[in-house]
Amino acid sequence: MRPQAGPHAAPAAGSPTTPADSAATPADSAALPATAEDPAAVSGQDTRAVGLAAVRGAIAVDADTAPAIARATHDLLTALLTANRLERDDLVSLMFTQTPDLTATNPALALHEAGWDLPALCAQDAAFAGAPARTLRVLAHLRWARPGRPVPAYLAGAAPTRPAASGPGSTREPDKV
Repeated sequence: MRPQAGPHAAPAAGSPTTPADSAATPADSAALPATAEDPAAVSGQDTRAVGLAAVRGAIAVDADTAPAIARATHDLLTALLTANRLERDDLVSLMFTQTPDLTATNPALALHEAGWDLPALCAQDAAFAGAPARTLRVLAHLRWARPGRPVPAYLAGAAPTRPAASGPGSTREPDKV
């Protein structure tokens, strides 16, 4: 087994030290074979393959009360985590919007009060003709290490705000629950 070289690494007992060893960089260690001490080698997973993805979701809220908004926030995030087989730690940050008729509280405050330690931002949803009432939307940024895209979640009658196709001849499929 070759020891990891670096400015503060001690050579293994009985191994010679050369200028090349003391000048090794983190990039050099990527070329080393996996060892039993390497968690990626033990688990068989490549821990460097995690990327960033975003997924949308929405939920209709029963009433303009703090408990109803908190419950809807929790239900929406639970649905997104479950649908994508994720843990809470996989979430990086959250961007919420809520319709102008939801004023009792906001999702970021509800999460904070529930003990979530996660960056979250809230804004008022854009008003447009035919907009649904009492709707909470989220854009969740998450760590994603699988092929494909995360699955969005639309609950309690909420639906995506943009049409299934982006324009004439688009091959974009509609979002699925």
